[in-house]
Amino acid sequence: MPVITVREYNPSNGALLGNISTLNYGRIVAGTHSRVKVLDVAFSEVSDVGNIKLGLISNAGITVNSNPEDLAADGSAANGHFGIESSSNFDSTKAASALTRHFAGVNGSVTAADANNVSVANRTETISDYVYLDVELSSAFVSAGNGAYKIFFDYS
Repeated sequence: MPVITVREYNPSNGALLGNISTLNYGRIVAGTHSRVKVLDVAFSEVSDVGNIKLGLISNAGITVNSNPEDLAADGSAANGHFGIESSSNFDSTKAASALTRHFAGVNGSVTAADANNVSVANRTETISDYVYLDVELSSAFVSAGNGAYKIFFDYS
């Protein structure tokens, strides 16, 4: 059975901050974007991982995407409120400002086949590419909330 470790990196310099079990964006001012979080996923107890997808399975009451535009091959959209991008090398320019690609919607089925998942490539056989995540709150959003992401993958 695979062991999954989600690791967080400093968005400015790419230094490993540590392993995380929850993702905390902290306080976000209504009408603005959160800081970009930079993560990767390391898999152990397996020899090869592929078909990695990240799904947004709970949106904390924030509109994910009311009308997805310019869908890319990875499943991401050019608009929305939950940003997601990835790269095989750490890219501080991606982490320096609001992301330009987003989830097209919530993965309501909580399955790997859901069309709203976003594909993430691998840096190695057992480590995902760097994943960049952010959240944008509307100016009317005034409450606290908890969202959730889910990682889907194949392994051998």
